[in-house]
Amino acid sequence: MPRRPRTNDDDISLFPFLSIIACVIGVLTMMIATLALAQTDTPDVAQIETYEQDQKALDRTKFRIEQIKVEISDILKLREQQKQNETNKAEIAEMLAELNAIEKELAEQKKVKIVIPMIDPKARETATDMQAQHAQLEEQIAQLEQDLRDRKDKSEANVTVLPQGSGLNFNPHFVECAAESFVMHTETPQKRIRTANAAKAEKFIALMELAANGKNDSIVFLVRSDGLGTFRTLKGLCDQRSIRNGKLPVVGQGRIDLSAFTEKKN
Repeated sequence: MPRRPRTNDDDISLFPFLSIIACVIGVLTMMIATLALAQTDTPDVAQIETYEQDQKALDRTKFRIEQIKVEISDILKLREQQKQNETNKAEIAEMLAELNAIEKELAEQKKVKIVIPMIDPKARETATDMQAQHAQLEEQIAQLEQDLRDRKDKSEANVTVLPQGSGLNFNPHFVECAAESFVMHTETPQKRIRTANAAKAEKFIALMELAANGKNDSIVFLVRSDGLGTFRTLKGLCDQRSIRNGKLPVVGQGRIDLSAFTEKKN
């Protein structure tokens, strides 16, 4: 039987080398994994976890604080209501006491008997009697008012203008000069005109024409103590037209009596 051919002893087997490489790679892989796992458990990660836990605890604390604030507000409102209720109770008690006092007073008043005295029908005043008394009182008041006016007129008629001197030959037309106005005694009833309207006043213009055309007519200004400005204005109008005029001072504020000139004409 033939012999098997002998293998070449010089051939090199690679199996042990590959096994060593595989083992080295496995060891390196385990080392890398170990390092990675070790890095995940660093102090920074622990701090982050601690911060998150603290943040959650802080949120819970804030929520609890808000709850406590609401509870405190409710307690304060309740105390305020209790105080108000106590005040209302005190006021109600006072009102009840006052009401009791009034009721007692009313009860005492009801016990008092009111006696209306009998009046003789003849002594009673009727509506007709009262109306008659009212009319009589009104008549007395009117009489007193008339007496007062008469006394006032008599007391005021204390300025009398008398004719004298060369003025007896003229027919005077009297104009009373007061503050900011003048009174024309030539009119019936007497007419008062504002000084500012003197140049346009028809009555005064007609009087100036009468004095200018009359032979013995003259305008006499009765000058009050406060009517000097009015006198100057009216005299200026008369002088512009060459109208005879004169003046007489009036002392006091009484009514002017021109009866002496009226009696002379009559």
